[in-house]
Amino acid sequence: MFRLFCTVMLAFLLFAAGSCSKKGAAVDPYPADSLGRINRWVLDSMRRYYYWSDEIPAFPDYSLQTDLFFKSLLSSKDRFSWITNGGSVEAASNSYFIYGFQYALVSVTGYNGYIGVVTLVNTGSSADKAGLQRGSCFVQVNNAGINEQNKNEIIRQLKTGTQVSITPAVYSNGNWMTSAAVKLTNRYAGENAVHAVRNFTAGGISTGYLFYNSFDENYDAALLQAFTKLQQASVKELILDLRYNAGGSVASSAKLAAMIASGITADATWVIFEGNRYEGKKGRSLQTMLNTSGNNAGKQFSDLVTRRLSLKRVFILTTAATYSAAELVVNNLKPYIEVIQIGESTAGKDEASFTIEDYRVPKQVMWKIQPTVYKVFNSNSQGAYSKGINPLYPVSELTQLPLYNIGTTADPLVNKALQIIYGADLPDNFITLRNTSSSLPIQPVYRSAADGNGLQMVLKP
Repeated sequence: MFRLFCTVMLAFLLFAAGSCSKKGAAVDPYPADSLGRINRWVLDSMRRYYYWSDEIPAFPDYSLQTDLFFKSLLSSKDRFSWITNGGSVEAASNSYFIYGFQYALVSVTGYNGYIGVVTLVNTGSSADKAGLQRGSCFVQVNNAGINEQNKNEIIRQLKTGTQVSITPAVYSNGNWMTSAAVKLTNRYAGENAVHAVRNFTAGGISTGYLFYNSFDENYDAALLQAFTKLQQASVKELILDLRYNAGGSVASSAKLAAMIASGITADATWVIFEGNRYEGKKGRSLQTMLNTSGNNAGKQFSDLVTRRLSLKRVFILTTAATYSAAELVVNNLKPYIEVIQIGESTAGKDEASFTIEDYRVPKQVMWKIQPTVYKVFNSNSQGAYSKGINPLYPVSELTQLPLYNIGTTADPLVNKALQIIYGADLPDNFITLRNTSSSLPIQPVYRSAADGNGLQMVLKP
């Protein structure tokens, strides 16, 4: 489950009864029953850290079950805060972090229902072991065809179950031919955040390509190695593929930025955090954020500068599945280097948080909460992208079947970047995209990668 990559524990003691009341105001009585005391712990935590703390009801209903109580405190503007007890109530997830594949449901002319199309597979996962790969199609989930009426139930089964079966299909001569259903179990294998590193060359210009899928500190050394490889290839242009990057560590985002932008220094402001009346507004330098990293690889700015590429601009590929720290990179690089964004609007997670749990001994509250704590801005105080960051060049990878492999010249997003970089002098084996008799137009109606919490930006208070 992806939440395991983004948890920062914070000891938090219960406030004294009545601590939030004002003189002359009605006193919110401290509950005596066990459920009420747990809910009061949640309330006090939220009043202290929640970005929209001024919208919390003055007298919430302590009799509600804790997950429902938590939801009753949330602002209508909040899409991402969550609570879990590690059992019956889980944080939001999706099919990738359960079964190991992202997918889209698409409509196809002439087909009565929806087709499932696999867009990304986690190596070593249950989906990978079952033979699924990017572009694989399926027409049934648990022996049920997929249509508008049962779409939401199908989606629920693919992001909450422990086992599921899907029926693969291939398109041939105008028909969808099915094969035996395959069973998938709850098996996400983890992954190297650096999915692919390569370069394209034409006209004496070398263009680097990096498919980076999460800001996971465990793979910071791999990120540094990727830039060493790109540097050795003398790349002058960079395509940074964040199309499925769900976010993660702000420290890792700072490491990435230091190796991309020649205009950024160790003491330059990397991010501005804006919180509630307790947290206030605070700018943090690049080195300050590097200091919070739990991985020594690239923790010092001097280690990153030696791997910095000679770039005047960077091409960043995004979709609605580009979340959190990935969006932070898109927005916060702009004061230091030209950013050319290609693809789709991002998810719109312009916020950061940390996980709050009870560290008393013995522990009295088994719940963990992860509320939105900050809104984030770049060094020019630019942010407020809750509706997503729009690309300069809108391009969709889901316009026709078969899907092209990510990171190749035929990949529509990469293809567009290469056209901008090289013009008419394109790399060898460049594929000019066009509709052919074998192409099958599709229209996406749902994408699993864009339906989730993403990874919260990791902060260490």
